[in-house]
Amino acid sequence: MGRSMKSSRIALYIFAAIVGLGTLAGSAQSSPASAGQWDWLGNKPYVDCLKLMDSMSRGGGIWGPSRTGAQQAASYDKGRRMCNQKYYGHE
Repeated sequence: MGRSMKSSRIALYIFAAIVGLGTLAGSAQSSPASAGQWDWLGNKPYVDCLKLMDSMSRGGGIWGPSRTGAQQAASYDKGRRMCNQKYYGHE
């Protein structure tokens, strides 16, 4: 196999990868399923509420760091529901 044949194959693979990635990125941006999926990140008070609930569930509350993982998860879920209710009117 000649040197130019190898170069041509490499160039073809690179071109195919670029086209594939471009197509994938284009379809992800225009996908209606993902539209609005991350809108909540723009709601700073809501995100701050979630951060507070996360820190409290990890040990910032009265229980301290002796909580089990399941207790932390249950505490965060309760806090997340409270934030959802406060900022969006639903759990």
